Amino acid sequence: MKELPLYSAIKAYAGKDPARFHMPGHKGKLSPFDVTEVAGTDNLHSPHEAILESERLCAAAMGAEDAFFLVSGSTAGNLAMLMLLGCGKRVLLGRNCHKSVINGLAVAGHEAVPLIPDEDGIVTAEKVDEALSAAHCDAVFITSPTYRGAVSPIAEIAEAAHSHGALLFVDCAHGAHFAFSGKLPDIPAEADAWCVSCHKTLDAYTQTALLLTGASCPFSRERVQNTLNMFQSTSPSYPLMMSIEASVLAHADWDEHADRIMRVREKLASISGVRLIDAAAPYQDLTRLNIGVSGIRGRELEAKLIEAGIYAEMADSECVTLITTPSDKDEWYEKLISAIEALPRENDLHDNSGHSINKEIRPGERKVTVREAVTGDTEKVPIAESVGRICAGAAGCYPPGTAILFPGEIITRANADLLLSEAEDGAELFGAENGMATVLKEAGSV
Repeated sequence: MKELPLYSAIKAYAGKDPARFHMPGHKGKLSPFDVTEVAGTDNLHSPHEAILESERLCAAAMGAEDAFFLVSGSTAGNLAMLMLLGCGKRVLLGRNCHKSVINGLAVAGHEAVPLIPDEDGIVTAEKVDEALSAAHCDAVFITSPTYRGAVSPIAEIAEAAHSHGALLFVDCAHGAHFAFSGKLPDIPAEADAWCVSCHKTLDAYTQTALLLTGASCPFSRERVQNTLNMFQSTSPSYPLMMSIEASVLAHADWDEHADRIMRVREKLASISGVRLIDAAAPYQDLTRLNIGVSGIRGRELEAKLIEAGIYAEMADSECVTLITTPSDKDEWYEKLISAIEALPRENDLHDNSGHSINKEIRPGERKVTVREAVTGDTEKVPIAESVGRICAGAAGCYPPGTAILFPGEIITRANADLLLSEAEDGAELFGAENGMATVLKEAGSV
């Protein structure tokens, strides 16, 4: 096993059977490794011993110049990347961003220039170049891979962004495993900074992630650390940090898993009526299984799989999406294939192909900044009655997580209808629970 500096340091402390007159209050009863900042355990907010050594090893393993442990998920990394720009900048923003990115815009007071990905969620260098030629931006912020595993061409996008004097930030939360096999998509090393969620695909606890910087990043380690400290707990969990370290430095065999998934893909593809819904090669993470079955809507398929004891990561009208990793048991795949083979075969009662929210969104006219929208005086109104009002809270559905209504924009009839149709189809809405949209209060309203 590779050297695990943080684990070794905490194990050495616990092995002393110390008298723990410090936090946490359980004093080692719940876990001897759950400690705080004492002599020998280092400090996440100002690392100089075991944590720093581990972060440097993780950076090398992930193909980055530097790495920073995140104990608040990629959310903390997204917020920090945006705050690194300073305040009041312009960001060319992929519309399928995570809600933490919208919060980051509000915190930093940035202006968002919309960038609509293609129907797979992919952003192209041509689109970036075109957008930056039309409107100068200080940074480009995109999501790659998407929830379904679609990957944008980062090297080309970075070249386009940098040619316009813009930085490139990437929310790579779903791509923590890319560094560990040549059979997987490339890491976004050409970006100035990116974050990965270790807990999504690696053997790490929920809430763990890494913020990584590339060779082109103009910010010093000290600047990144100080900015990140604004968004992280001053009482970080050592078990969480140790799981980041182990998941990266003692990672599983992703080459072997990639081979296993190719065999599973072949079996699934051989079943009548089954479709694997991928972005065009090479823009797809093959470990992400997006399974559609003819005649069965994705959410109906999810329900049938649950009846068989199989739980997917998510579902939409088109398919179910399964996250696969080396920790999966072989019998799970046998169970999955058997469950799908046992489904009744029907005629195509539902056309569940080609559905893409990204293809249908048209950004509304911007009236105020994101910060002004989300910090203003707001009220809730039924989505159907929100047309013409200024959106004060991002709203959309998971999957794919794309904001149909975006803070600061006028809500259009088309976007309101799109949100309503998704809800009617059974989508899980965010920002529009109970059929209500958040809008700025109008002058004179109570």
